[in-house]
Amino acid sequence: MICNQKNLCLGVLLCSVWVLAGCQTNRPKTSLQNKSQVSTVQAPSKQSNVTPPPAAAPADSKTTKIGLCQSELVSLKQINPKAYAVKQAEFNRLVNNASVYGSIRGDVNAGTKDTLDALYKYKTNELCADIEHEVLQGLIQRGESVK
Repeated sequence: MICNQKNLCLGVLLCSVWVLAGCQTNRPKTSLQNKSQVSTVQAPSKQSNVTPPPAAAPADSKTTKIGLCQSELVSLKQINPKAYAVKQAEFNRLVNNASVYGSIRGDVNAGTKDTLDALYKYKTNELCADIEHEVLQGLIQRGESVK
């Protein structure tokens, strides 16, 4: 049981990394030649009173999204045990597959990483949306049965 929980936590962590992978920017590596070149920067002639946008925390919101998905899966167990069993199996499969990919991710080329990161991000978002839908439908059915 503890081993499954560790695998689940590892998988959720890996899925979070892939969800967050889309948030990073690729910066070209600078060579020694580029470091020796000098560039000129002009200072703006006039400052305007523009306030910067509020600092967003994409990493926190993405991590929270994965956490919310997992907590909705737990909620689904109380609402619809049959749907929970199906979604839990899908979640475990996704986590296990992501764990395997995560163990070799450093050994694959950038194109493969981009492709598989996008795949796992899509699959995670799709599964979380399905879980959210199941929870909503279960709650609606329970609400409509009250008379």
